[in-house]
Amino acid sequence: MQPVLRLLLAFFIAIVSAISAAQAEKRIALVVGNGAYTQAAALKNPANDARAIAAALRRIGFDVIEGIDLDYSGLRRTIRSYGEKLPGAETAVFFYAGHGVQVAGENYLIPVDSQLQSETDLDFATVAVDLVLKQMDRSAKTKIIILDACRNNPFEAEMARSMGATRSAALGRGLAEIRPLGGSMISFATDPGAVAADGEGKNSPFTEALLKHIETPGLEVNVMMARVREDVYHATGERQRPWTNTSLIGEVYLTPQAEAPATPPPQAAAPQSQPAASAPRPGSAATEIEMEIWRSAERSGLAADYQYYLRKYPEGAFSELARNRIAALSAPAKEDPKGSAPQSAFAPNAPVAPNTGAPARSPADAEAALGLNREDRMGAQARLSLLGYDTRGIDGVFGPGSRAAIREWQDDEGYPRTGYFNLEQVERLVADTEADYQVWIAEQTTRAAQPTYSAYSFCSMTGAEGYGQHANSDQALWAAVNACIYNGGVPQCCANGARLLQ
Repeated sequence: MQPVLRLLLAFFIAIVSAISAAQAEKRIALVVGNGAYTQAAALKNPANDARAIAAALRRIGFDVIEGIDLDYSGLRRTIRSYGEKLPGAETAVFFYAGHGVQVAGENYLIPVDSQLQSETDLDFATVAVDLVLKQMDRSAKTKIIILDACRNNPFEAEMARSMGATRSAALGRGLAEIRPLGGSMISFATDPGAVAADGEGKNSPFTEALLKHIETPGLEVNVMMARVREDVYHATGERQRPWTNTSLIGEVYLTPQAEAPATPPPQAAAPQSQPAASAPRPGSAATEIEMEIWRSAERSGLAADYQYYLRKYPEGAFSELARNRIAALSAPAKEDPKGSAPQSAFAPNAPVAPNTGAPARSPADAEAALGLNREDRMGAQARLSLLGYDTRGIDGVFGPGSRAAIREWQDDEGYPRTGYFNLEQVERLVADTEADYQVWIAEQTTRAAQPTYSAYSFCSMTGAEGYGQHANSDQALWAAVNACIYNGGVPQCCANGARLLQ
């Protein structure tokens, strides 16, 4: 064959291969950044955040629909264009930076021309997050939703006045927790009900951390978000912690893994422990329940959880791997500071062996693997308070006060002073407080049936906020002011901004 023909044939093959690869996995993303608000204080970073994320997604192979500073009609039109492109998508991503609000547990995105004076305005001046989620759930196999929208609600005061004492209680801070769709991950810039920073630099702290990791080849998306969470938490002085809720099955990669070398390096030794768990054995198929139990065992790294998996699925897709894990964790168990071995969440009657054979994980990753929701964190704060540790409130947010309380408790119990829980420590805390905690729950239930006042405090000098509740209105206001001061406000400023919500 002549050289010219060879060149043409090679070029043709390359083009066909590229087309086939593109058709093999359709990846669509919608990226929106709203900051130029006309009826509220403008945000300087959402446009920068959206442009940077859109560029990164394009570099890793996504077809990106990008919208910057969209008004109401523009936002709906852009979402519709996104929905029209989604059919057949293997992976769909939605990233939003800007103002968002929650009312009665529902989340709404705020276009740049919106003015919210009443609850009715939500239907005609905002776009429900559910509208985007429906488009994704209808057409895409894997859905990744990233919301950098947990900033202050700029219309809270006006809406609270129009909604009245009873309805205004439905107004919440930040965004509300979203139950994940099948095969999805939903990531917030901070914990549900908490407020995220817009940032002093070019990007928000959350987007800056996301940009650092999103293009890393071969980085699984759950691991990526764990790294983002740790970066943001430390960058904000432990004031902001991204939160993720997921129903993904298997491993998902936004940036493909780097290709392995054709032949292994000479004298490459096989690892002695922790073999890779990537796929079921030939001829076997893991159910969603089996997968979730296996992934939970992998997250905890506990021998008892692998034993539980084997009892449920002795011939399961990961049974051989589970036996290897148990063998790797066969070192003598660490002696519990109180003389009894802690128990696994999956196998209450089985002793737990320490994770000596597993790769080391940071304390933040170990806690993230527990998947604690806001109610779990409130329960932990209440239990610590019952033991005499001051968490600076029971609000479901592990801020500096809660972290300090956890460190003090860990020190007293003989654990390393990390400020982060792991499964063993959570079970120890539950075991030591269960009786008192049930009494506390009963008291809270009785108290909830009684009339209470909610109060809000805001410091215009620093942007700090505070919330308080009490059966006495003055005490509720005082609690809100104290919370505002603790969050970085100025005493007189916080007091001037205090008001009752109900």
